[in-house]
Amino acid sequence: MSSRREIREAAIQFLYCNDLEEGAPADEASDAFWELLLEPDFTKLTKASVKSVLHLNQGRQKRYAKLVEKAPELESLIAADPDAKKLGRVLTAIVKSENKWQALIDSLGRIYNPQNEEIQTDLSDTLSGIYLLNKTLSDQRLAWNAQLSDFPHFKTKAESVNASISALQRVSDRILMVQNPTLFPTHSDVAHLISTAEKMQSMRSMVDQKVQLVTANKAKVDEMIHSVVENYVPERINPVDRAILRLGAAEIMFDESLPAPVSINEAIEISQKFASSDSSKFINGILDKISKTTV
Repeated sequence: MSSRREIREAAIQFLYCNDLEEGAPADEASDAFWELLLEPDFTKLTKASVKSVLHLNQGRQKRYAKLVEKAPELESLIAADPDAKKLGRVLTAIVKSENKWQALIDSLGRIYNPQNEEIQTDLSDTLSGIYLLNKTLSDQRLAWNAQLSDFPHFKTKAESVNASISALQRVSDRILMVQNPTLFPTHSDVAHLISTAEKMQSMRSMVDQKVQLVTANKAKVDEMIHSVVENYVPERINPVDRAILRLGAAEIMFDESLPAPVSINEAIEISQKFASSDSSKFINGILDKISKTTV
């Protein structure tokens, strides 16, 4: 869980980056901002996902090899039955997709470097390709089972291939958990992925609330600041100071759950981090006057 300080700092960064006088509407700028701000967490989540996929694939290799070994014989038997052409096409498609899967996994293993602090674009793209192919393979296996039920005389001959297909599908089910960990909240295999994903979502939700508190009340906030600052013109104030002031004022005026002294103290601390000592004195004075005005 992100701290209140982290949430407020992120909100101020957003307000600063998306200057309210000239920037795009907050909702339009939000995705780009969060992609940048949450990059460290996204990197961590992507790495963990890649590691999980590679780990799961270790148990998949033998099943894949068995399928590749047994499929040609079954394909020949099916090809000899003129009524089973569709069944043969489905099996051929599965084998082709399995071969493509193996190529993607090999590529993922070559690209993945756990020591690299950044995520290469091709790593994310390859992982996305694996997720997409996993869905394709699951659909193809369902089609195989449906087609095979129309040809009971192939059931015994297809036992070995079916066993491999079923085993590979069990791995696909676990890959799906890696792709969508929050759909499996009680499964220990993806607990670490869920934790990171939930932290990212929670952070974004709480920061968005802070930003909306300012954007929805911008006119009233600026009016209040103007009432305590002689000749107040937003453009004349340093953009960082302006963002800190607006958030602090909005919290004092509209957020009853947060005591004014807490909002003022944190605004001062953040101004010292992002601005200067002079800025912190300026912000302290203005927010203190606003808090007394709104009592």
